[in-house]
Amino acid sequence: MKIGILDADLMDHGTRHPNLALMKISGYYKEQGHDVELIYRSYRDAYEYDEIYISKVFTFSDIPDWLVNLPNVHIGGTGFFPDGGPDLPYDIEHHKPDYDLYTKYVNEQIESGKSRTYFADYLDYSIGFTTRGCFRKCSFCVNKKYDHAFRHSKVEEFYDESKPYIYLWDDNILAYPHWEEVLDELEATGKPFQFRQGIDLRLMNDRKAYRFTHTRYHGDFIFAFDHLEDTEKIIEKVQLWKRYSSRVCKMYVISGYDSQDEKDIEGVFFRIATLMKYGSLPYIMRYEKYKESPYKGMYIELARWCNQPNFFKKKSFREFCIANQEYKKNQETNCAAYQTMIDFEEKFPEIARKYFDLRFDNENLYVRQYGYGRRYENKPLCSHCQKKGICWNNIFDEDPETEKKFLKLYYEKEIDLQCLTYGNSECNDKDVIADRLIQILLKYTLEEIVDIIISSENLENVSKDNIPQYSDLNDAFYEVNKILVDSEQELTFEELGYYLGKLHENMNDGLVAQKKYGENHAKLAVLLDLACISKTGNQSHIYSSVFGKRFYLLSDCEKKNLIKKLCLRIPIIQRVFKVGSAAQINEEIKILSPSTQNRRRSNVENVLRSIIEGEKALAFRIEYDCG
Repeated sequence: MKIGILDADLMDHGTRHPNLALMKISGYYKEQGHDVELIYRSYRDAYEYDEIYISKVFTFSDIPDWLVNLPNVHIGGTGFFPDGGPDLPYDIEHHKPDYDLYTKYVNEQIESGKSRTYFADYLDYSIGFTTRGCFRKCSFCVNKKYDHAFRHSKVEEFYDESKPYIYLWDDNILAYPHWEEVLDELEATGKPFQFRQGIDLRLMNDRKAYRFTHTRYHGDFIFAFDHLEDTEKIIEKVQLWKRYSSRVCKMYVISGYDSQDEKDIEGVFFRIATLMKYGSLPYIMRYEKYKESPYKGMYIELARWCNQPNFFKKKSFREFCIANQEYKKNQETNCAAYQTMIDFEEKFPEIARKYFDLRFDNENLYVRQYGYGRRYENKPLCSHCQKKGICWNNIFDEDPETEKKFLKLYYEKEIDLQCLTYGNSECNDKDVIADRLIQILLKYTLEEIVDIIISSENLENVSKDNIPQYSDLNDAFYEVNKILVDSEQELTFEELGYYLGKLHENMNDGLVAQKKYGENHAKLAVLLDLACISKTGNQSHIYSSVFGKRFYLLSDCEKKNLIKKLCLRIPIIQRVFKVGSAAQINEEIKILSPSTQNRRRSNVENVLRSIIEGEKALAFRIEYDCG
């Protein structure tokens, strides 16, 4: 039998996404021995086939009535049926997609001069559903067929190992109770993956955030902020997410759905402003009815501004529209963007005054993140810490149990003084809090702190990045701190290396050597909480931490006392004391390459030696001969 497959969306207006249902139908019938082909040149070609399967995703995709009404035509998809229509037969639904269905068409398009990148979804991805269904029942969403999320298929069902990536069409992966099993299967493939429908941020928790941010996720994490009534929940959850992720995430923002008037546009601006504040990029989704709005142009320009991150991150809405006008060759008339802006501002000056001049780079609370060497990427929710009684304001309680609790949290890196630098921090003066922490650290002995570390079941894991590498401990312990505080500015690795090099007569002063020297000693200083490293583009910047600025003011004797205790923040050192053996160093450095192990082993041993120097009781606990 000769079977024709017709993708109505592709035929009408072109689409960057292959139709999964059609690929499954093709794969099934090819396996049955039938001749299956994609119809893509002319609708009239349909007459050449015994059976024809047509699918469309979008209601606006046009297709001739005469074709749909042919007796040998089978139709499906949300473009024909609001709920997607009847399910495919089980054997077809769970058949591996035919990833060659579109190959001839795609090759012809590329040969004609079109970009291969445009067809990446056809060429580079394994595609499927691991789960189906969602309980939300959002009125604008077509996925209302099922009222809960359930397991649909194993990853192996649609996985093609020749494809470099995987994308999933799951409706709401976090609504599925056993979502971690899905992540386990995806990670087992070793391929980067992405959930294209987005992830329901409202269902996010610490475990989910940790797992997702520690996977090989492909592209942007995409969430949604569609309902104004979800504002408090979105603000709460995006802050939770930011604790684990340094990446800027995207948020779908529906527009033109509830209404198409100035109130809807104001609501869109409100959501944009909220997302700006919490370091997220809005992606404007225009509901079809926006075309009926007297402010159709505003919907178009808002989408143009927001959906191009390079513009959105650097320009306010007003600046974006002005830039469009300046780019226009004929300045005697206004471009569409500029005219749309001034017309709307004339009618609704209050909305314009409130939102037109907001800029992402000014509003973003997360413009400065924790950076390298800290357990988390950003501060936790203040309410989260308040509920647990672990916000920094509570450190002033002089009860010994409270002091030990904060020491434990500090060495676990569950709390971080850098959170006090965020614009939404609710704690008091950061210098006073840092001084109180230093007071507690000086009060407790090394052995007491080691006991606190040993008692913890929540220490940071040892990784390739947090195993020390350096040339001179004195530089990392003291000189980096002194240079950063004295300079009163951020430095690059090269600049720090240059200043450190001035302290050593025989040090190689080449730029590469300076950069590496500066980087290694800056990173060790960060592990000790004396500095911070942030990144802008490809350039790293080092600056003094909250703790480092107060450490600088101490006496030499106090600094020497504290340095030993700060070295206990290094994960591999913590493991040595936790296990009770210096030999644990050899086990932990196995994550490094053999050549690197030799260099890092001596580095770690020297840090350990600096801690237990003159501390025989401590040395005895880890079976270490300190001479």
